Amino acid sequence: MSPAWWQLHLRVPGQDLAEVEEQLLAAGAEAVSWLEDDAAAPVFVDGETWPVNQGEALFAGTQEGREAIAGLLAQPDWQRYQPRVEALAEQDWVAQTQAAFPAQAFGRLWVAPHWAEVPADALLLRLDPGRAFGTGSHATTALCLEFLSETIVGGETVLDYGCGSGILAIGALLLGAESALGVDTDPVALEVARENAMENGVAERLSLCLPKEEKARQYALVVANILAAPLIELAPLLAQRVLPGGRIALSGLLHAQEDSVRAAYAPYFAFALGKRREDWSLLIGTRLPGGQDGSPVPAL
Repeated sequence: MSPAWWQLHLRVPGQDLAEVEEQLLAAGAEAVSWLEDDAAAPVFVDGETWPVNQGEALFAGTQEGREAIAGLLAQPDWQRYQPRVEALAEQDWVAQTQAAFPAQAFGRLWVAPHWAEVPADALLLRLDPGRAFGTGSHATTALCLEFLSETIVGGETVLDYGCGSGILAIGALLLGAESALGVDTDPVALEVARENAMENGVAERLSLCLPKEEKARQYALVVANILAAPLIELAPLLAQRVLPGGRIALSGLLHAQEDSVRAAYAPYFAFALGKRREDWSLLIGTRLPGGQDGSPVPAL
């Protein structure tokens, strides 16, 4: 029995991405998708592609589809992309997608796509999986949402640096924050975050911008769920953004990266015991009035 689809898996350097995708589509691929393959790759970098990309291309589960893949793999350069072919049976993709994104509770806050049921009295953030990172399913997002649920008492100003879908900023507003700013390098993410804010009735209290457009001001609470390398690079800037006595929550880092990230922020923050989930960590700090060595925290 023939499979419904042939799925071709590849690992492609960013500089080859456009050419490889063009060849896949020209050969008859019916869908091509890419994901970041390097967990240590920085988020805040120039350019439009990740250093290494993990790709999947779907071809019809026919002899013609198999021959199309074989033709691509016969090219000498393609073996360096570590190709792997998988036969896929016909599946109910809608049901599978919906099952993969159930309603989830993070303390006081529920996050759910539009098809999932939640308790009638739930404090609900409606968010469908889509074009920007952040649905609550990733451990780092879950850690940050739980922190917000435990921390926000009402009236806070919040900065979400690297906002993606806007889930953390929107969650903070639903929990009672007065206002929030979401910052991201990706204009598409900002568009998605704006749509999600409108869907959840908080658009008037959420501002969104690119890093170069951000105006220097201070916040009671700063959340940055990105990766260790950009967190370290951004330490002086993010320290400037936190009010004295305010809180900062840093995630997107692995357990082994805790010490290096904490060291970058130690002159500006006193750190409480952090939290962990799966392979990921959350660091929680309180802004000091000055550096631990008596030096001032960087001025605005």
